[in-house]
Amino acid sequence: MRDADRRPSMQATMLRDSPPGRMRWRCAVVAATGAMRRGIDNRDGWASGCSGMAMPSHRIGAHARGEAKMIQGRSGKADSHRRELWDGTAFNYADTIAEVMRQREDQGFDGRNFGDSQNRYSDPFVCMGIAAAVTKKIKFSTGVTNPVTRHPAVMASAFGAVQLASGGRAYVGIARGDSALAHIGMAPAPVPVFEKYVDVLQRYLAGTAVPFDEVDAAMGGRHADVRRSDELHIGAVPTASRMQWLPGSLPKVPLDVYATGPKIISIGARLADRVTFAVGAQPGRIQWAMNLARDEARKAGRDPDAISYGAMVGVGLDDNPERGRKRIAGVVAVSSRFSVMHRTPIGPIDAEDVPVFQALHDGYDMNKHSVTTSNQTGLLPDWFMDKHAIIGPPSGAVDRLIEIFELGIERIVLLFNASHHEAEDEINAVYRRFSKEVIPKAKG
Repeated sequence: MRDADRRPSMQATMLRDSPPGRMRWRCAVVAATGAMRRGIDNRDGWASGCSGMAMPSHRIGAHARGEAKMIQGRSGKADSHRRELWDGTAFNYADTIAEVMRQREDQGFDGRNFGDSQNRYSDPFVCMGIAAAVTKKIKFSTGVTNPVTRHPAVMASAFGAVQLASGGRAYVGIARGDSALAHIGMAPAPVPVFEKYVDVLQRYLAGTAVPFDEVDAAMGGRHADVRRSDELHIGAVPTASRMQWLPGSLPKVPLDVYATGPKIISIGARLADRVTFAVGAQPGRIQWAMNLARDEARKAGRDPDAISYGAMVGVGLDDNPERGRKRIAGVVAVSSRFSVMHRTPIGPIDAEDVPVFQALHDGYDMNKHSVTTSNQTGLLPDWFMDKHAIIGPPSGAVDRLIEIFELGIERIVLLFNASHHEAEDEINAVYRRFSKEVIPKAKG
């Protein structure tokens, strides 16, 4: 039987097996994406959404999610029904990921991130495919991919495959690139390249056609020395690029920009479905980032409430704060470094924090990225870690997570440990305790 002949029954199975709490959301999304696909060949790139209004077809996914939020009665701020807790400790290895994902789903996590750093972890798409086969409801996201190591068409196709295999549980998590690029001798992608890549990837994910010159721009002109297909002088060649194989009823994969500075926050607010702020655990810094995103969305003519906002936060869950700090020192160093990539700290910073951020920039050893015993972890005073991460017993963690949710954050991506070399029994105990003592109370 051909793939095309199987797709209706596959989609029906996805809908039939969806947990009841997600059914209304899926109906809204499927209706919108179906409308989008019916208008896919419009040369102006516009299609009709489920409300009958015209909009750029690469925005249909966001529109559908907005419909879902209205169905759920969402007001200006995130309510308990929209509070998600994700495992952001993005170590993925193909031989162990199945068991890890079964555990996270059983423990009540809403999603898990998969690292896309080819020299350090197994391929995230292989691992997400494995995860899709052994779980039923937990969501998946790259945490994070970048605009350099994969062509946007390749990226869209891979995410489409995970979306199809998982019944609509895939998300694109993307930033400018860090360790994935450092280990192939490259710096983070320039901001204009990142912006163009996000724009083109959104159109691919929506199933719309992308002109070849825009695809080239999204790759930063890196393929300029490769001949164009129209130079072959054969009978006919494609005149644009599009994901032809995507099933018409498949919900668009939402795109989530992970951002720290104003420029990337602006890109996320203008082009993405979701924005996740990597600015630490301080409510004031998270609020600053969210206010900036909402302002940029308004300037672009978007409804700020149509965007889903998240925060990435380190959590050292332990009755012994010293032990909790030690466990997550590596990831606190990673996330704090994002705020000082060019040595000048970004966003609202207390005066006492500035020398720590600058020392972190100057002393960061990428060879020990996220490792607890690295040089950079020794540069983090206890008071700094307690401020920029959540350290201590479950009761304190619950209070601080609720405080973050009440800012309007819908999703908190949690960084639990710095290295896969940590004692397995100790880390598993942390996850079990978080599952029992934090998740039910923090989500309400």
